[in-house]
Amino acid sequence: MLEHGFLNLCKPKGMTSHACVAKLRYLLKTKHIGHAGTLDPMATGVLPIAVNRATKFIQFLHKAKAYDGTIRFGVTTDSDDITGIVLLECPVPELTHARVEAALRGFVGNIIQRPPVVSAIRVDGERLYHLARTGKATLEDVPLRHVTVNSIQLHTFTPGDYPEATISVDCSEGTYIRSIARECGEVLLVQNGDIPAGATLAALHRTRSNGLTHESSVTLEQVERGVQDGTLVLTPPEALLQHLPRIHMSPAVERVWRNGQALLWPLGDVMDATPSTSPMPTAVYSDSSVFLGVTTLTLDANASRYSITGSRLQLHP
Repeated sequence: MLEHGFLNLCKPKGMTSHACVAKLRYLLKTKHIGHAGTLDPMATGVLPIAVNRATKFIQFLHKAKAYDGTIRFGVTTDSDDITGIVLLECPVPELTHARVEAALRGFVGNIIQRPPVVSAIRVDGERLYHLARTGKATLEDVPLRHVTVNSIQLHTFTPGDYPEATISVDCSEGTYIRSIARECGEVLLVQNGDIPAGATLAALHRTRSNGLTHESSVTLEQVERGVQDGTLVLTPPEALLQHLPRIHMSPAVERVWRNGQALLWPLGDVMDATPSTSPMPTAVYSDSSVFLGVTTLTLDANASRYSITGSRLQLHP
């Protein structure tokens, strides 16, 4: 098995992301494991897992995510999902496919949302879910955040006293689908009428995260069998860093880079780069295209070349 890489885990329902990591530490017999983006216990789907030195590169993964979810209307919960305490219930049989579809369009683009109060966000050094459980925080205490929703598709609408809509969402890191469910219910049922109950999220499945997709994910049971029979395969870090600019180093330059010495780099020798005044994480390869790690390029004052003076994360130090 590849020693350092990423595992595309399909998180099961009812298990925390932390518990998944703990289980994998046991199965893979290593302490050096981390995940790239928490999934709520009720959620299923893609949970990228970094193993051993691949944990260094979590910060550079592509941030886009995608989800399939089910919104239930006429129900409001404290957590904005169906596992929470029901605060209000009110039948809404008059709700229609067309109205839901129109409301969802309002959540596409660069938007401001208020995350759920039952969440892992820190406020004054404490997790919000701890504050909420002790009555020290309400939804109004949750800081607003800017997120990007690239698209929302309404797949099915099931009418009834408590209608349900199944949706697909393509969005940026940090977007809460629970918040979209709550706010969609508020727009449709609370703000535009005298119905007190809005909506909550009934199901959530992450279909894509950090360049990994549901189709290639594996269950914990498959991981265990793969470890036992030696067939488990990790995704090499470079496969998930294809969006980064890249440079190739000769053996002599590689030695200088590994030793932490400053280097200058011509603009034309950086592949797939758009010159920027901001420090630019860049994938580093040998002249035979073996992945070495990630370094940071900084454009010099006259924008004629890059310098490498700071961070350099090596896959094999």
